[in-house]
Amino acid sequence: MKYAALLMLTALPLVTLAAQDTETVQEPEYVGIVFVLDPAGTLSPLERQQENIQTKVRAFGYGGAQSPSVFRGPKSHVRFKTGQNIEFVVRLNISGIEPDRLVKLNILMVSKDQCEIIMAKVGSVGMISKSTTGESLCTLNFAKYGEQSLKFAPSVSLEPGEYAITSMDGQSGFLFGIDPQ
Repeated sequence: MKYAALLMLTALPLVTLAAQDTETVQEPEYVGIVFVLDPAGTLSPLERQQENIQTKVRAFGYGGAQSPSVFRGPKSHVRFKTGQNIEFVVRLNISGIEPDRLVKLNILMVSKDQCEIIMAKVGSVGMISKSTTGESLCTLNFAKYGEQSLKFAPSVSLEPGEYAITSMDGQSGFLFGIDPQ
């Protein structure tokens, strides 16, 4: 009798957890496509552009070089307000890898007709080179979302500007902008 009561007590939390895990949420259909999640649980697409990685050499290499990842246009058509709570969802098929190795939120440098992320810089005559990818990153908070997806959000309120979410495969950037209130 004691064992039956003990067995019932230990089974109760498992039933509760299972009921919470079966809650259905809308997940992206395809792997690697980033969506914004609204408060009602609906997924909306971000602006998607192919990354165009270039090498810019100054003074035939004597002035150094840099490798930016370039996106067309100075502003994304997807806009949010400063201080707005923004959450994103991406479906991944890679398990067991830390999410911050898979998804990055980059602050874009804006010029008159494009936005870019500087990936690497080389000093004059190739003497000093360094990767600069970490210099433009915003930290993210991650949580499991549904069966095969991740939900993530910036860990701090984003300043006005242009942003790109990139993934490990480096094929696409998912762009959005933050406007002042």
